[in-house]
Amino acid sequence: MIWWLRIRLIPAVVLALLLTMTMGAAAPSATVPVPVLTGSLTFSLPLPFLLPLLPVCLAVHGQARGESAAERVAVRSMPRLDVLVLSLLVAAAALTGAVESGPGDWPMGIAMARDFAGYLGTALLVRWVAGPGVATVSVALLPFCCTTFGVSSAGEPEIWAWPLHDPDSLPAATAALVLVLAGLLATLRTPLTVFHRAEV
Repeated sequence: MIWWLRIRLIPAVVLALLLTMTMGAAAPSATVPVPVLTGSLTFSLPLPFLLPLLPVCLAVHGQARGESAAERVAVRSMPRLDVLVLSLLVAAAALTGAVESGPGDWPMGIAMARDFAGYLGTALLVRWVAGPGVATVSVALLPFCCTTFGVSSAGEPEIWAWPLHDPDSLPAATAALVLVLAGLLATLRTPLTVFHRAEV
């Protein structure tokens, strides 16, 4: 079990998750200017919307480090362990975000937890289809694509650009929930891609 935790980089993922949630609370007003195609020239993307990418990319990298052939014949089901630990990470992010977003405190904690879950689900789905390398690049580009193509001329995010929505957005929460559930289900299945190490 300790071997599996090290291979999957779970301690690093947990540390990155806690650090990014803390950094987001410490710098809630920090933004990154991103060019948009409509309206104003740039959109100020809040840094807390980007921070969850770090633990997600680490988690995807950790998923790719295992020896797939050995894991398929292991006594314990590695995909089920993956799903269990990833689910616990999502729960930890939600709990941390809820604590940070306590009455009158910092509502962005919920948005960070939502984005962590949505980014993770997206990365797991892309990993299932196209492998871990493509998954890491795709999820890292997702918030920038949403900003560039998904901000209206009025400066508001389109409904599909869920990572940019306010913390209390029901469509964004629904999208993140659907993505993370689909990603966890995909983790239990054999990858579709020939690029994945399981197929080599």
